[in-house]
Amino acid sequence: MSRRDGLAWEIGRDLGRHKFQLLLLLSILASAMTVIVVTNMTRGLTSSQNELLDERDQFDIEWRHLLLEQNALAEHSRVSEIARERLQMQRPSPLKERIVNLP
Repeated sequence: MSRRDGLAWEIGRDLGRHKFQLLLLLSILASAMTVIVVTNMTRGLTSSQNELLDERDQFDIEWRHLLLEQNALAEHSRVSEIARERLQMQRPSPLKERIVNLP
């Protein structure tokens, strides 16, 4: 046996004698890698959540503006003015009014 083969054999025997410590070392490394992966995933998800919350806030602001615009466009005075000016509508006289009774 060469010196290099003897060294590999000794390392293998030494690892065989310390199986529990080797198992603990591998467990620690696996746990550390899991912590790193979970931390990275958590950061990514937190970033995505913040972006979605910002987008929700923007949609909420846009919704409020649309409600204000809708209320402004539906005001009675504005509708009356458009009916008079653009459509040349006017209120009928009491003699021209007709009451329709539905059966």
